[in-house]
Amino acid sequence: MKKKLTAAFIALLLIAPAMPYPAHAAEFTDMNGHWAQKEIKYLYDRNIIGGYPDGTFKPNEPITRAQASAMLIKALKIPLVENPKVMFKDVSKKSPYYKILATVNEKGILRGDHGLMRPGENTSRAQMAAILRRSFDIPFDSQPTFVDVVPAHWAYADINGIAKQRISGGSEGKYMPAQSVTRAQFSAFLTRALDDSMKLSRYHSYVSQKGKTVEQNGFSYSIGNGLMKKDLKTNKSEEILSELDFEGSDGNWISYMENWFDVIVYNDEVFIPYLSAIGQASELPMEYGVIRTKTERFTGPKDSMIMPSLFGETMRNVFIWNDRIYYTNEATNRDYYRTPNIPKDSKLTLNSVAMNGSDRKKERDFDARILFYEDPKEKSFIPNENQNNASVLYDHSTMYYFNKTGIYKYSLLDKETSKLSSIQGKHMSVSDTQLIVIGQDGKKYVFKK
Repeated sequence: MKKKLTAAFIALLLIAPAMPYPAHAAEFTDMNGHWAQKEIKYLYDRNIIGGYPDGTFKPNEPITRAQASAMLIKALKIPLVENPKVMFKDVSKKSPYYKILATVNEKGILRGDHGLMRPGENTSRAQMAAILRRSFDIPFDSQPTFVDVVPAHWAYADINGIAKQRISGGSEGKYMPAQSVTRAQFSAFLTRALDDSMKLSRYHSYVSQKGKTVEQNGFSYSIGNGLMKKDLKTNKSEEILSELDFEGSDGNWISYMENWFDVIVYNDEVFIPYLSAIGQASELPMEYGVIRTKTERFTGPKDSMIMPSLFGETMRNVFIWNDRIYYTNEATNRDYYRTPNIPKDSKLTLNSVAMNGSDRKKERDFDARILFYEDPKEKSFIPNENQNNASVLYDHSTMYYFNKTGIYKYSLLDKETSKLSSIQGKHMSVSDTQLIVIGQDGKKYVFKK
């Protein structure tokens, strides 16, 4: 009997190391200098986690669903359900984890599928985000954060939610949602959720938001004779930048910020594509450029907002992704401005630069139609010149484009190009799950993303 109890106790430690083993966290033989040593000590000191009988913690081992559940029960001090009624196909009522799993199931923290709790299955980083968000009642968040978590991902709002609360971070802009979460990672995330003083120093998104109006952190940003910021709760607006701020003193060189231009919001900064022309009555734009400013009103010299590294006759299709600014340009002359919507393919180059304008890289060459989106509501003398070609569209971590041979997508993540269709395109738009193409024939075509 004694041998059986000893074996059972050792097995319990191996299956669920959330149960503390009498070894101080600072003394784990495999934790000296580890990046999560402070967080693991925090949990150990509070009797939330323990080590293995050999004095190790095994920080890089994956954590199972049962282990994560046991840690959360202890961390949140949730009383176990005394007489649970739920039946699991893969967890016996005699299991020491039956009540734990029944409790997290009842609380809605962790549920199984078709009666299976999968207690020994490794917990993925996406599952961990959902579990922690539910456990600590963290709000969902729709702002994109990581380059490898798209809006269609089932845990998109969970992952963004815990990232916004500075509980989780990524690596080089990636969250790696399908990877198993390690004991060290789960310990760090749980510690940050428990104690604000242990959280990451800042939240950082790696995917910009671009459009006529962009909403972020309770505010919207748009162009209306200048850059406008609107509080979505109070409906109060303020002007961050005025169009007149960039008017030349002699009146001959004028930069426009017009409401048919998009704004790009990236963390606490706004990037505003613009065009410059000689005289307001000029028929043709002379140069494209980008204004960079904070999301708060800037009172310094306006010239400092002009990005000198992003300027040119054919510099278009600006997007910010993974701490780099992407844009296209082409080598042809400006003759096409005279007939901008006659279908014509041109060789474009996708380039990127670091946020400070250094480290310029050529990403790839591709063919695209030189077309501009025609908005019937706009009555400007240059209604189609909004710096975006209708044939190029960024969506999270993908660039869609079309030319005379069809519709294509290019992944910024894996640098792969694939053809979606031979349709002759005229305009594109996206939803969370679909790419919508209006063809030259006027018909609407829908593709699953």
